[in-house]
Amino acid sequence: MTATLRFRLGLMSMLCAASSSLALAAPKADPSILRDFKSWEVACDNVKRCAVEGVNGDDPDPEKDVVVWLWRDAGPDGRMQLEIAAEKPVGADQMRFDGHAFGTDPSKWKTWRPEHAQSYGSRLGTDDASVIAAWVNAARDARTISFGDPAAAGARKLPLAGLSAALLAVDDVQGRVGTVTAWRRAGAAPASSVPAALPLPVVRPAAPVPEMSKAEQQRLIDATFKKFRADVKRCYVGDDDEPLKAAPQGSAAAALSASEAVVTLGCADTSYNDTTLWYRVSRQPPFTGKRLDISQDANTDPDPDGEPPLKNALMGAGYDSSRRSLESFERVHSPGDCGAVTKWIFDGANFVLAEIRAQGTCAGFFSDDWPWVYRTKSK
Repeated sequence: MTATLRFRLGLMSMLCAASSSLALAAPKADPSILRDFKSWEVACDNVKRCAVEGVNGDDPDPEKDVVVWLWRDAGPDGRMQLEIAAEKPVGADQMRFDGHAFGTDPSKWKTWRPEHAQSYGSRLGTDDASVIAAWVNAARDARTISFGDPAAAGARKLPLAGLSAALLAVDDVQGRVGTVTAWRRAGAAPASSVPAALPLPVVRPAAPVPEMSKAEQQRLIDATFKKFRADVKRCYVGDDDEPLKAAPQGSAAAALSASEAVVTLGCADTSYNDTTLWYRVSRQPPFTGKRLDISQDANTDPDPDGEPPLKNALMGAGYDSSRRSLESFERVHSPGDCGAVTKWIFDGANFVLAEIRAQGTCAGFFSDDWPWVYRTKSK
């Protein structure tokens, strides 16, 4: 099983997890999807906002790379947006489908260089619904989109195989099939028959609490390590000849309330995915604690010793006490250009899933550009 496939299975398992006081969970019947259709990927979030993404990142020359995003909100009047990213600027009047020019009004497009972009720094986009409808009609049955002559040396082009199926998947998720709003399988049903967009779930962070002293943090780390040392030994990556005598590097503690803290124990520091174990612990002796069951790992099989998987293990995780947020970054590829960024908010009782951004295709762009598969709004 490839790392990308394991990541996808883990993400979908997480989204379908059953709710509990210590487990993250998406709502029942959550429509979030992350699927491949040949050269294209579809990501729809929990309120049915969908992104269709095409990437040409296989060429060794990065100046030939191009990414296309097509977004659509749910609902009868769901807003659409089309964006094209490349290393060097591209123009709408350069666009070709199977070598044929795409007749479009350049004034209905805009170009910019986003401040956050770590790659693909030149952007071309439009939110004009008529332009996007024409683009979809031209693209869905074509074989290739290019900028300039696709046969020219150095041409930036992207295969369109799978786009038609990806568009149909979005229509299906949003309930557009058979309506006049459908991208791929339109019908006579009016736009009013398309289901309304779902409301974003509301997350309310608990009020911040005073930070603990360094001495109290260390007491809680030591007590938690003593109680859960066996957990650390199970996943620890280090010198096997030197038994763990103290909490590993990366361990930390932060106050959740006047009576409770969150404690993390360092577990494994690999080349690009460091792992930590997470606990909720009483701030008073005897420092009783329990595991946070928030893992994104889809593996439910016991380890070789017959032990159940550690569901309190997270990759690239940290807790921000001022924002009351716990965030993890699971990388599928060492540069961090694919994987999942997941955030939970502590609401005073539980860690509640707040957002997930995920990227299945490792194509050299980073988390600010990844599509959402789960969103909330904060109050």
